Amino acid sequence: METDLVSRLEEAADRFVIPLRLNEGFDEQALLQLQEEIDRCGTAWRKETHVPKRAALILAELFPAIEACAWLYDRNMRQRIQEAGAMVSEAVTAALD
Repeated sequence: METDLVSRLEEAADRFVIPLRLNEGFDEQALLQLQEEIDRCGTAWRKETHVPKRAALILAELFPAIEACAWLYDRNMRQRIQEAGAMVSEAVTAALD
């Protein structure tokens, strides 16, 4: 189960971040799915004393990766991507709290 959760988190992160990094645009649906996977992980790990190492690495890298991608885009889209990064960061914080 733990491996499935982490795999789903990784797939959702890749589905959102990779197109951003390749300057292929912002996928709102992929962002929503990423937030859902982060929430799902948070629920599963709420009473745990640790988070799987692979998941911790994915979660730690999300905000910087999204923020770095923002600079590939014009001002309006850049702001939207930065807002998405902040939303993802807040979801990660809530999931690990």
